[in-house]
Amino acid sequence: MSRPKRLTVLAKSAKVTTHWFPREDAPLNPLTHHRSIPVVWRDITYPVRVVDNFDGFLDAFAKEVDGNLTDERCPFGVLLWPSSRTLADTLASETPLPDVKLIVEMGCGVGFLACVLAKLYPDAQVIACDYEENLSSYVLANAQTFGVEDRVSFQKIDWRAAVPESLKGASDLVVGADVFYDDSHLTHLPPFAAKLLMPEGKLLLADPKRFRFSKALDDLKALFTLDRHDEVSCALDKEGIEEFMVGTGYKEQKISILRLTSR
Repeated sequence: MSRPKRLTVLAKSAKVTTHWFPREDAPLNPLTHHRSIPVVWRDITYPVRVVDNFDGFLDAFAKEVDGNLTDERCPFGVLLWPSSRTLADTLASETPLPDVKLIVEMGCGVGFLACVLAKLYPDAQVIACDYEENLSSYVLANAQTFGVEDRVSFQKIDWRAAVPESLKGASDLVVGADVFYDDSHLTHLPPFAAKLLMPEGKLLLADPKRFRFSKALDDLKALFTLDRHDEVSCALDKEGIEEFMVGTGYKEQKISILRLTSR
């Protein structure tokens, strides 16, 4: 799936003056413009916070970045994507890995998957990471909803930079959902994830198999051992799944789930 065509014209058409992300002259909390969507997980309905109006959000964000919108910088994480839902449901039906103490989610967005992981691993700390630090408000609010605010934290991380010393080789499990939507992610994410993991640590990824997927899989197999590759269907009639995420008229989407081990 390519980026919505709207993004190519936002720099010229942006007219919204509300600042969705803090600026020095107008600091505001992004949760001011949120909505909650009901997400059923393990037979419990959780109100997951996401952005209220995605079009309006992008218009405002275009102004925040002076029209410099790219896939690399555009914060799609303010919505809940099918890959995250599918991976969360898949993990709920499986036996958790043993002896997991530290989990890192890369590209966490609103933190839904990080919260699910904290529920599945009650003895683990979960660090939700994203380049857009203002997503921390969503992550921490959703952690409270799931009752895991004592074990889910947010950390801003840039995959292009060095791995923080405190996280280097420290993670038992690294997770990501729909994280290969820019060419730079192919270059930087696999080696970054490898450096996060301790020896024999596990990498778990979910992806809707866009055009970069084959290249991503090759790059991952060069650094990790591929233990398993499954395909799972995600129904697209759920609240919060926007048409532009998958294409008008689609009723389901195939999500690839990759399980890899660090070497």
